[in-house]
Amino acid sequence: EQEEDEPPSTVEPAPAVTLPEPALPKPSSSPGSDSEDVAKRKNHNYLERKRRNDLRSRFLALRDQVPGLASCPKTPKVVILSKSSEYLQSLISAERRMAAEKRQLQLRQTQLLKRIAHLKGH
Repeated sequence: EQEEDEPPSTVEPAPAVTLPEPALPKPSSSPGSDSEDVAKRKNHNYLERKRRNDLRSRFLALRDQVPGLASCPKTPKVVILSKSSEYLQSLISAERRMAAEKRQLQLRQTQLLKRIAHLKGH
């Protein structure tokens, strides 16, 4: 029990000492830390603005790829996403349909080539 009591007593002072130290530089109003905070905030704002602009441009590029949406400049993002999903599903269905048609046409071609070969043999 004494061993169990000792580690918490040795552990407790360390966080108590560690916690105030990081908190002390934040409230201090030295000119260096203010300029660092301003620089960090400006950098953060710049990066956030860049992220939003990139996201916006990607939504516009997606909108322009979906038939019927390219002519709508004020299309909401949720509409762009839902119409894109619908368009993608229609493309997948069309691809499946065309693949099935291709298989049928290849089968028909094989049958016709066999018939030609058979007719040439006679």
